[in-house]
Amino acid sequence: MRAISDEDGRKLKAATRRAVKAAGGGDALSLTTRVSEGQLSKYGLASEDHQDTYIPLDVALEADREAGSPIIAAALAAAQGFRLVPEDAEDPAQGLDYRDVTTVGVAFSSFQSRMHEALSDDGKVDEGERRAILRDFDRLMRALFQIMGRV
Repeated sequence: MRAISDEDGRKLKAATRRAVKAAGGGDALSLTTRVSEGQLSKYGLASEDHQDTYIPLDVALEADREAGSPIIAAALAAAQGFRLVPEDAEDPAQGLDYRDVTTVGVAFSSFQSRMHEALSDDGKVDEGERRAILRDFDRLMRALFQIMGRV
């Protein structure tokens, strides 16, 4: 029996899809990693044929770096009950400024609007709406990660 649940696997697959998309898509990411666009696609597929095909660690690291945010790494940490904190946090003496407030505010507003839009028609979130919400969530997390060390 595996140590990860089917739900863990689905979340890792979803994080992989989001990271690849945030990195510019499989075509763009394949130019900066050792695997093809087709293989990158398979890593994100949750279908029966590919449910046990996961992105290798080195490729996950490249995907997260190209995405500008630790999307896959955060999913791995969350699956184990942890959260990520930047190691090389920005200088706390620099402190926050109004640009940071605006950046986070705009990202949160977009995320919140997307959730409201998804729920407004039928009170439920379908698969397409879920993917759109997760894209906005990733943008919000990138904004938060950028200022986390200065708080």
